[in-house]
Order: sequence, then C-alpha cells, then structure tokens
Amino acid sequence: MENSQSNAPGRHVLGRPSVYRLGTRFIGYLPRPLAYWGARRIADASYLLCARARDNVKRNLRRALPEADAKTIDRLAIATFRNYSVYLVDYGVFKGLDAASLARVLKNNEGDENIDWARSHGRGIIVLTVHIGNWELGAIYFGKRGMRINVVAAAEGVPEIDELKREYRLRHNINTVILGGSPFSTIELLGALGRGEVVAMLVDRYNGEPGGAIASTLFGRPCSFPKGPLLMARMTGAAILPAAVIKEGRTYRSIIGKPVIVEDEDAFPERAAEIIRSFERAIRQYPDQWYNFVEV
Repeated sequence: MENSQSNAPGRHVLGRPSVYRLGTRFIGYLPRPLAYWGARRIADASYLLCARARDNVKRNLRRALPEADAKTIDRLAIATFRNYSVYLVDYGVFKGLDAASLARVLKNNEGDENIDWARSHGRGIIVLTVHIGNWELGAIYFGKRGMRINVVAAAEGVPEIDELKREYRLRHNINTVILGGSPFSTIELLGALGRGEVVAMLVDRYNGEPGGAIASTLFGRPCSFPKGPLLMARMTGAAILPAAVIKEGRTYRSIIGKPVIVEDEDAFPERAAEIIRSFERAIRQYPDQWYNFVEV
C-alpha cells in the first residue's frame, strides 16, 4: 500500500497535467451535464488507447470480485474510467464549496458517530482512505466540520500536478504535508495530532522501504501496509478512522469506519488487517469507483 500514484508506470491520459488543469480551472464554467458527457467521452478514448491501465484495472477487479464473469469485469472496467473522469469534473466544481453547498452534496453519511467519538477522545484523528470515490472531498468534509486538516501526500513526480493539488486544498484551509519533502514532516504531523487536528492519508499503494511496512493481504494477494500511521497512532493515542467518500447519483456520502486504537506495536499486523478489511468491503460494494490504474 502506498500514498500516491507517483511511481505509476506509463501515466494514463486521465492523470496528466492538462486533464487536471481542465478539471480544476475550466470545467466549472460548463453546464454540469455537458461537462459529464465530455468527461465520459474522454474516458472512453482513454480506455481504448491506454491498454496497460485498462489491463491493470481489470486485474484489480478480478481480485476484488473473483465470482464476476468476463462481461461484468469489462463493464466495470469502462465504468471505472468514466467515473474517474466524472470525479475530475467534480474535483473542479467543488473547489469553491461552502458549508451550505457541501451539505447538499454530501448526504446520507454513515458513521458520523465515529467522528464524534474520535473527537471526544481528544488525541487527534488519523483518517486513512484509498483511491475510491472522491478522497479530496473527504478532506473538505472534515474541514467543514470545524477540524483542522493535514493531508499527507507523496510527490506525484509531476510538479504541476503537485502544485494544482496543493492550491486546491489551500482553498479549503487544508494543509498539505509532502511525505519525505522535509526531515521535519513527521514532527509536523505529530504536532498536529497533539493539537487535536486531523491527519489524512491514502494508504493503498506502498512502495517504500520494506522495513517501513507491515506485510498483509488485499483480496488474498500480498500487500504492504505502511507503518507510519500505526506508529503515529501508538505514539499519540490518536484514533484511526478508515473512511471513504462515495458518489451516489449526483450526490456523495461518507462512510466512516469504527475507530481503531493502536496501543501496542505487537498489534500492528492485526490493526492493519482490520483497516484493510474495511476497505475491501467498500471496494466490493463500489468496485467501479476504485481508481487504481496500476496493479495492486
């Protein structure tokens, strides 16, 4: 499991700077139905032209849904490309969301009581998610609830995308901490948790040093879960919340899992497996919103 797509081989067209520019700066000026239509047509072209990304998506889907036949996998794969394009449209449209607008976009939230418990715990919150649904909207959601958010990110490898994402988050008072960008980044995160803030990160593709990860499994296949969030939880007493923000029709809903408390380093493998199982349930329920264009 990893924090970004920085090492994804052969960056597909939907992950290029020009597409991010379109999604964040210009798409909001178009009528939403037209923007969605155009985004889906770009996705169709990407699906046809980007064979490696297409094959990776299908392999991931087969692991998540071993009972699915080939026709179902094909249908879900192209839907994944289309939904990701729609996500980019929403990424641009939502950059100016205020609290009232967010309430109209995010409905039927599941697990808000888990956020309330974690806040009352008083030791900060570590929100973990994967590349499913609209993870950037998740950070905005916490921010609109009056919590200070620190998003942990690895460099994309494309400075223009890094800057676009940083500017986008800054509009919502979300602080971006580049992992490895400074020897003090870990100290910054621990300080944030000590102040009762939220630290959020993606954890579904880890490619760092073997010693920095816990060996686990994702859909029966070996994977590496980063130790970082588990270590921070043990050191600070912060609660870990597995989370996802899923698109349903024209709105989204958040799914906040039960708090995970890490008291002992010997329990790291068990806690990692617990968190991964929560993500597996979400992915199986919404497989065409699992945006992994690399094999995991």
